[in-house]
Amino acid sequence: MAKPRATGSTARSAAALCVLAAMAGGCRGCGGEGAGPGAGGRGAGAGPATSPGDLRLTIVYGSEKKRWLEEQARAFEATGPTTASGKRIRVDGKAMGSGEAMQAILSGEAKATVYSPASSAYVTLLNDAWLTRGGRGKALAPAGDTLVLSPIVIAIWKPMAEALGWPGKALGWQDLLRVSTNPGGWGAFGHPEWGRFKFGHTHPEYSNSGLLAVLAEAYAGAGKTRGLDDADLDSKRVRDFLLDVERSIVHYGKSTGFFADKMRARGPEWLSAVILYENLVIESYAPGATAAPFPIVSLYPREGTFWSDHPYSILDAEWVGPDEREAAQQLLAFLKARPAQERALELGFRPGDPAVKIGAPIDEAHGADPRQPQTLLEVPAAATLGKLLTVWQAAKRATSVTLVFDKSGSMEGDPLAQAKRGARTFLDTLHGDDSVALLAFDNTIYPALGPLRLAEHKDELAGRIDGLFAGGGTSLYDATWAAVEAARAGARREPGRNHAVVVMTDGVDESSALKLDDLKGRLGGVEGGEGVSVFTIAYGPQASMAVLGGIAEAARGTAVAGSVGNIVSVFQEVAAFF
Repeated sequence: MAKPRATGSTARSAAALCVLAAMAGGCRGCGGEGAGPGAGGRGAGAGPATSPGDLRLTIVYGSEKKRWLEEQARAFEATGPTTASGKRIRVDGKAMGSGEAMQAILSGEAKATVYSPASSAYVTLLNDAWLTRGGRGKALAPAGDTLVLSPIVIAIWKPMAEALGWPGKALGWQDLLRVSTNPGGWGAFGHPEWGRFKFGHTHPEYSNSGLLAVLAEAYAGAGKTRGLDDADLDSKRVRDFLLDVERSIVHYGKSTGFFADKMRARGPEWLSAVILYENLVIESYAPGATAAPFPIVSLYPREGTFWSDHPYSILDAEWVGPDEREAAQQLLAFLKARPAQERALELGFRPGDPAVKIGAPIDEAHGADPRQPQTLLEVPAAATLGKLLTVWQAAKRATSVTLVFDKSGSMEGDPLAQAKRGARTFLDTLHGDDSVALLAFDNTIYPALGPLRLAEHKDELAGRIDGLFAGGGTSLYDATWAAVEAARAGARREPGRNHAVVVMTDGVDESSALKLDDLKGRLGGVEGGEGVSVFTIAYGPQASMAVLGGIAEAARGTAVAGSVGNIVSVFQEVAAFF
């Protein structure tokens, strides 16, 4: 087994602590499942507009329950609820990642009345961070009622589960390792046409499902179900186990929903298995869901797993007055009532009300097992979670990224200044053992700097970024292909790393010899058994999301829209994939 890598840059360690909010208020958003701050609010068609006399009940919540909670919020409003003082109650829901929402509360960005993350682990983390920074000597978030439940599962294609012995055999992490660590991959199980085992989970520094996935890996390595401690995390057994699991990761990401959607759309060539919530597996069977080549089933690891228990915590904060508390209690009662709980069941959640009997779609026909999970794991204290993330940083698969930077004439002025700031932040969020190459282009493709290991060369890369100036046209397609060709060569030299290209442009292609369809055709190919994912950032209104989205999809990446106002956070979001 390989030795653990060095933990890397202090910036990356700070990012880990950011999730635990040990550096609360002084670092970037710690996103998870969601669409970002402000997402999931009232929006168009969300119900009657608020008036000055209304009471706005703000709830920040894990976006995996967005459809259910927003439906129920509108149904609650339709009943005409008022406070005892006569104020009409309007619900302002914000779907965010569990960690992202926590940070928004701690920074003061979100003056929420209710915090409803995916897991009560984040209530513990929020309180720990609040008390650490001197939060009036008492917890900010009471434990709260459970709204709905959904276990963390290993979602896997049904034929692959059957090749491992499912459903007659209880499967777990060790069974995945039998495939992922075998040089023959799926060939050792009678299916050489399936290639190597490809795994995915969200980034544990941003996402509830990713954090609990890595915690489950550590428990499995330790052979325990509770009481995980620093001695376990320091042991060679646990560290080697994490190394073995993480080496099969394709890439990370902020959104569990992203993996669920793309797994169905891209099929088993992209991922063999991924950590999801059970309700997302069930959702894959729903009418209108993206068609998939095979059914997806839920594995409940025999070593144990966690409930995603969706607590409803009414914050004990100075901005939460008696009217807000009363409104929050009214909404809670509505959400816990039988009609809302039965609707949650229809959407694939297990009701938080034990009086509501579990039935379809939590059944074999929808890839689930209502008798599971049989073994539950214990969430340790915040300090142990912090240690876990440090150990994971040493075990995670390193990435080589080529940053393709548009310096064309339309970038002149503030756009270029903000894009440089975003690119420098991108370097800060990567791990010290990651490597980066910088390829600048306008109508000319300039020789790349790197790839260079960040631990030694981050300042050199940042200096080259700072020295860029705007001018010329836009050879977007040629520059993208040049970067991918170089990255594929790197993948052949270093197959133990993930390899990716990040393309940032503010315009449309003007000067390339290569046409868009030819580029997308070339990006769909895989060389040397290793693919190179392409992530695109459409910077400003002139950049086409249709074009950049097509490029990213062809290369098994994703596209993100940016602007002068949010380009730094967009670069941070893309960095979460690594």
